Amino acid sequence: MPKPQDDSDASEPVVKPDLKALEGQNAQREASKRATFDMLKSKPRAEREVLLKIPGNDGEIQELSMLFRAIGSQDYDKLLGKNPPTLEQKADGAAYNVNTFGPALLSKVCIEPDMDTAQWSVIWNSPDWGRGEVMQLFLVAVELCNKGLDIPFIGND
Repeated sequence: MPKPQDDSDASEPVVKPDLKALEGQNAQREASKRATFDMLKSKPRAEREVLLKIPGNDGEIQELSMLFRAIGSQDYDKLLGKNPPTLEQKADGAAYNVNTFGPALLSKVCIEPDMDTAQWSVIWNSPDWGRGEVMQLFLVAVELCNKGLDIPFIGND
């Protein structure tokens, strides 16, 4: 059976919290989390390092990296508009020509190494690069440009 607490040390003062001070501190803490226009405007673009494992001429696997940086929504939409689907692609339901949009997007998103659309087209159309290989790079670029912010869901009870 637990012993009752000894309240004989009455010499220690009981500190009651200053409720107004706590409320003020909480309000200040919440206000510091509030976004401002300048904070939102200066948000850096999303970046991602892409690691590749490519067989070398000697058969050894080379590990290479590329740096991708998202482009803005307006630039992305303009790029889509500049790469309309062919009649055949349109008949299949495509919204853009993946064979021209892919290299164009990669030339804008891949900042290291810095390659233009013509260079990306060489890679895209190379017999040494499989469709899955170029599509993986393309899909990383698409995902980077289209992913949302990390906004946690907070439900109200």
